[in-house]
Amino acid sequence: MAVNGFRAQREKRDAYEAASRLSRLGDDASLRYAALELRRCLEAIVYDKLTTYGELLPEASVYRWQPSKAFDALIQMEPEAQETFTYAVGPQKDLLTPSNGPFQQIGLDERPRAKWVKDTWNKLGFYLHAEWPFAKRKKAPASLSEFLEKTLDEIAPLVANAFSATLIPTIEFYCQACKTKVKVMQKSVAASGGAVCLTCGMQYRAERTGNSITFFPDAPPFVCDCGESTYLPFDEVRAGYEFGCRVCSRRYVIAGPQWLYRLVGDGNLESDADTQQGQVEQSGCSQE
Repeated sequence: MAVNGFRAQREKRDAYEAASRLSRLGDDASLRYAALELRRCLEAIVYDKLTTYGELLPEASVYRWQPSKAFDALIQMEPEAQETFTYAVGPQKDLLTPSNGPFQQIGLDERPRAKWVKDTWNKLGFYLHAEWPFAKRKKAPASLSEFLEKTLDEIAPLVANAFSATLIPTIEFYCQACKTKVKVMQKSVAASGGAVCLTCGMQYRAERTGNSITFFPDAPPFVCDCGESTYLPFDEVRAGYEFGCRVCSRRYVIAGPQWLYRLVGDGNLESDADTQQGQVEQSGCSQE
């Protein structure tokens, strides 16, 4: 995966220093700019970690990602991406025998907690917008000054850390929806029982047979009149989306969603619920 000259570590340090300086000024305008700089800092931290997993990033779509998509991708690729690891090396007698030490630490990989990153990023965004007059609040929001001070303390270790590494074996398969190659970490598949195509969003369940793993799409296929099954890119399916059958070349378009409903109770205990449910389950409404 090619990187366009972006220097995430410098970006996160510059943003953090700017946020700290603006936060100390204390006036409303400076505090809002500090919140903006902290959002930039959080984004740079996540981008810095993503570059470590470069070979797992999909060339076809990564250039279009928004920050929230990048946050999700970091955890989808490796569930333990939010855990901090210490890397150390030691002498080995041969390549097949693990080292018994002594070990020398070569780096501490301080990793962000995904939920905390997303929650903090969203909370900072709250302070950057005009207050919505129709919001129903149960309690007053924390002062921006206090929230910034707390966030600066929490984010400091991630800014100071400059070491990232991963030594995890991967599995490859082709997405049945968008036809791109998907690379996932073995331990991610073991932990989640599946995988996600980061290009189109198609989710897969993994089934192991002996030493091999097969991935099956979670979404049902579209079946053409000729009998051929086609899996549609999950992120692309919307009204107006066009696709074709690869066997008979028929063309189709998503006309709109179809809403199905059934009766769960009408308050009349003497009614024949089974009959009513059977009639309503055959009903439906479509929007084109």
